[in-house]
Amino acid sequence: MVPLPPSHSRRSLLTGTLPHALAALISLGAFASSARAQTAVMLDGRVLTQKVPLSLFATEGPVWNLDLANQGILVTGKKVTIPATVNGTPLKISGSSVLGQDGEALTGIGATDFARLLDANAVGTDRDLGRVAANLGPRRLGASRSLFSTSEARRATANALLIRDPQAQTVIEQNYFQMVQRAHQAHADVLPADFLERAGLRGTTPADWVYPPTSGGTLKSAGHVYVDANGSEFYVPDVEVVIELSENVAGGVVRSLARGDSSRPDSFVMDDLLLIFNQDPRFGAEVLGLGEAVIPRDEFFKQVVAGRTSCDVIGHMVGDHVMFVQEVLTEFTDPTAGIHITADRFSINVGAGEARWRGTVDKPQGVRLVAVLIDTSAQGVETRRTFAVALAIDPLTGAATYSARNRRTNLANLTHIEMQVLNQTTGALEASERFDIRPFRQ
Repeated sequence: MVPLPPSHSRRSLLTGTLPHALAALISLGAFASSARAQTAVMLDGRVLTQKVPLSLFATEGPVWNLDLANQGILVTGKKVTIPATVNGTPLKISGSSVLGQDGEALTGIGATDFARLLDANAVGTDRDLGRVAANLGPRRLGASRSLFSTSEARRATANALLIRDPQAQTVIEQNYFQMVQRAHQAHADVLPADFLERAGLRGTTPADWVYPPTSGGTLKSAGHVYVDANGSEFYVPDVEVVIELSENVAGGVVRSLARGDSSRPDSFVMDDLLLIFNQDPRFGAEVLGLGEAVIPRDEFFKQVVAGRTSCDVIGHMVGDHVMFVQEVLTEFTDPTAGIHITADRFSINVGAGEARWRGTVDKPQGVRLVAVLIDTSAQGVETRRTFAVALAIDPLTGAATYSARNRRTNLANLTHIEMQVLNQTTGALEASERFDIRPFRQ
C-alpha cells in the first residue's frame, strides 16, 4: 500500500489534477503489490485486517449519515469506517479541524473525537469556545451549512439509525442570515443594491427570508476492505480520507475588506461575491502565502490593497453569492516567520539514475540553496550526498523558485531529500526541510 498522505491540500483544484479519491485509487492500483498497511484498530479495540485477496474501494459523494457508535460515514452506498489507527498510526480526516488554543485548526478529526462532525456540535455553545482565549479576536460564530443536505437536515425522523437534527439546522440557517447581514454592512457600497435579496434575505421581515438549499458535505476516500475476527467487512480509507462541505473556488481582485468583531466575521469582496472567513469549527480558515506557508490573518488584512491585490479562495458556498472561505491562496510572506522551503513534482528514476524536482524559497535574500540526497541502508544507516541548486528570484515578489536535477548517480538506496538554505556569507544553516521520496521511486 502507498504511504498515508499528508493533510489535504486544495490547491490541486487550481492545477487541474484528478479528483483526490480517483487519483488515490489509481495510485493504489499501481502500488497494490507493495501493500504495507495490513491492520487497523477500532476505537473499541477491535482489530481489523485487510481482506484477502485485496479489495479496493473509493468514494466521492455527499454524506448521507453518521454511525457514531462505530465511527462510520455513509456515502455513495458504503459506510466508510474511521479506525483509531492504521498500522499503529492515528488516522485523521483530512480537511476537517479541531480548534487549538489559538483559535486555529490544530488537527484533523479522528475516531476519538468523531462526534465533532455532528451539526449540533458545530453550532452549540460548547463549539470549542472554551478552548479559545478571550483576547484572540472574533471567535468562531458557528456553522452556516449542515453536513447533510438541507432537505435531510430539516427532516424530523423517528428512525434511531438516522442522525438528523432540525433544531441544529434552524440555528445554522439563522447563523447564515446573521453573518451575511452583518458582513454586508461593511461592504454595501461595493456590492449590488439587491445583494441581500440575491442571498435570500428578501425584504425586512426575517420570516420572509429564504435559506439557499445545499447538498450534503462531500467525503472523498480510497482504501481497502478489512475484516474483523467474525468476518464482518469494513471499508477502511487507508490511502486517503477527506471531508469538506464543498470545494468551491474563486479568484480575482479584492475590492473591499473588513476585519470583524465579536459578532461580525472577517470578510472581503471579489467582484460581486461576498467572502466570509469560515466560522464552522469542523473546518479550517487559513491564509496561505508563497509555497503554501501559513500566513497570520493579520498579515492578510495588512498586505491586501483593495482594488489591486489578487488572490484565489477555496471554501464552501451557501447559495450562489456567499462563500465561506477555508483557504486564501496569496503570494504574501510573513515577515515575522522563518524561511519556508517547498519541494514537489518529484521524479525519481532509479534505473536511469536521475532525480528531478522543483520548489520555492520564500525569503531567498542573502542565502544559497543546497540539496542533500540521503541514502538509507537496510540497517538504517544514512549516508549523504550534497550538491548546489540555483535559485531564480522573482523581482515582483522577492521569492525564489528552483528546479533541481541530479543525473548519472546511484539511486538504489535513496529514501529522502533534504533542502537546506545556508547563509551566503557564513555558511550557517538557516532553514531546512526533509522530504520522503520513496513514494515517487520508479
